[in-house]
Amino acid sequence: MNYAAVILGNLAAVLLTLACAAFETRAQPPRVGILIPEMGRAEIQANKGFVDELARLGYRNRKDILFDIRNAKRDRGAFQSLATDLVQQKVAVILTTGASATRAAASASRDIPIVFIYAGDPSLAFAQGPSATNMNLTGVAGFARERIDIRLALLKEIVPTLQTLHIFYDWNAPYSRDNFARAETEAKKMSLRALAHPIKSIEELNATIAGLDSDRGDAIFQIPDDLVESAAERIFDLARQKKIPTMFNEEAWAIKGALAAHGPNYLQMGRQAAGLVEQILKGRRPASLAIQRASKFDLTLNYRTATFIGIRLTQQTLKKADKVIR
Repeated sequence: MNYAAVILGNLAAVLLTLACAAFETRAQPPRVGILIPEMGRAEIQANKGFVDELARLGYRNRKDILFDIRNAKRDRGAFQSLATDLVQQKVAVILTTGASATRAAASASRDIPIVFIYAGDPSLAFAQGPSATNMNLTGVAGFARERIDIRLALLKEIVPTLQTLHIFYDWNAPYSRDNFARAETEAKKMSLRALAHPIKSIEELNATIAGLDSDRGDAIFQIPDDLVESAAERIFDLARQKKIPTMFNEEAWAIKGALAAHGPNYLQMGRQAAGLVEQILKGRRPASLAIQRASKFDLTLNYRTATFIGIRLTQQTLKKADKVIR
């Protein structure tokens, strides 16, 4: 027997097996965790833009990349366990939508890169400071605080009799108090009065709105706030009953009943987030990637709400709208 040949043959088989195993390991596509508050309009649009843009960049779903979605289903208390689960799945990166999801992901891991999609100002909403160079956060933001003046001007055009703004916000959230201060400053520049309604619970919010005495020149003006937004549909119902105009900062809110909304386009923000994730998958660290500003903003008007509360939308205003809900 040629023992040398046998030994060489066995060695070749072992090397081939190791090579195949290594190839299979390398061939495993990266897994991207997605953490969302609900599967609402904003999340659907953001995810569509995200997945479509990654596909355009060469990352085809289930072939070149895997997506692992965790949906809190409007349960704010579920975020932390869902974020922890994604970390345990050893995802390559986590995509989040909204402040609560982002804070939960950042709390669950300081190592896994996190790319957020957020309509507000991240430096205010995320306590850990995503601008810090040692953080694992980057993303796309609408910087709503900086666009309060634009939204106020639009609301004043839609409601020419506007005099008083009712602004509800979570008293326990420092970034919400800061947003109110900015709104109050901008309102004064337009000779408008901003009334603060700090709340600490959904029950207090419902009671405050139900007991609201409103005049013809009143409106509810929303600033980014998790607590208030979790009760948005209740706000719309009560506002309709009292015939109070409402201005919110995302298209989804106008679809659900707000009179008007002006804010970032989530489809486009999803595309921008995909570009950041591509760079991270290629080795870039989140700290080296600047937070991007949303590149497209839309005005959405709800014609049905306007008719119900007695607001006449002029043709000039309707022409400015990117979408009109009829």
